[in-house]
Amino acid sequence: MTFWEKINEMNMDEYKPGILSRAEFGEGLTMACMNIDSEMTDPGHTHPFDQCGIVLQGMIEMVVEDDKKILQEMDTYFIPSDIFHGWRTFDSPVLLLDVSSTPR
Repeated sequence: MTFWEKINEMNMDEYKPGILSRAEFGEGLTMACMNIDSEMTDPGHTHPFDQCGIVLQGMIEMVVEDDKKILQEMDTYFIPSDIFHGWRTFDSPVLLLDVSSTPR
C-alpha cells in the first residue's frame, strides 16, 4: 500500500498482548505504527537491523545500552543494529511510528 489513512483513525491488529500495530513491509524497510498500552514493559532485546522512530502521543522511557531517556510527543529515537534496548510506558498509552531496516 502506498498511503495510510490518518494515523489516529487507522485500524490496527494485535501484535502482542497490549500492543496494537499496523505495518507495511518493503524489500529492506518496515514501517509500523504501534499503540502500546499503559504500564507495559519490554525488559530489553537486540536485533540485527537498525530501528528509528518518533513518539506521536504519550510518554515512554527508552533504554539503549547505558542510555535511558523519557521521550514525549515529537521526540525521536535511533537504535543501531545489535544494540541492547528496551522500554516502558507509564499511566497512559503511547503511539509510535517506528521504522526499521529489515534484512531480507
